[in-house]
Amino acid sequence: MSFKRTLRYHWLKFLRLQDEPWKLSWGMALGVFVGVTPTVPFHMVSVLFLAPLLGISPVTAFLGLQICNPLTMPFIYLAAYKAGNLLLHGGAPLGLPDSYCFSSLLHLLWQGGLTLQVGGLLIAIPPTIASYFLSMWLIKRYRRFKERRAAGVLNLSQSPPTASRPEA
Repeated sequence: MSFKRTLRYHWLKFLRLQDEPWKLSWGMALGVFVGVTPTVPFHMVSVLFLAPLLGISPVTAFLGLQICNPLTMPFIYLAAYKAGNLLLHGGAPLGLPDSYCFSSLLHLLWQGGLTLQVGGLLIAIPPTIASYFLSMWLIKRYRRFKERRAAGVLNLSQSPPTASRPEA
């Protein structure tokens, strides 16, 4: 399947979901939030655990999770590291340890991991909010369109109104 066709498939799948708009939108927001945070091995597990627990759509959460993919991951992680480094360390780069013993490497790993996680949580907030409102708008707009189209089809199948003749 081509990339364009895959995108269209997921787009139509999203639009045709039958649930409350707020459940679908919160699912999308959860998926985007988890997808932007740097927790790659736990993305799917956390979404599949949290969505039913919160009573929101796991399907849209999975679709929102796709924001983090091999093409976007380096940029997301770089932005997360930069934001976390600015917030926690004032922008000073993490330095390599003087000696390479287990405890100094573990400390460096802890410091870098914490920087990445804090930055990931920070940069995940704006796309999460945007995805909630955007998906809510799209769902409501598509459903109104479907209602209007269904009403139009019903009106076309009925006999047309008779035109009144002008009085002479």
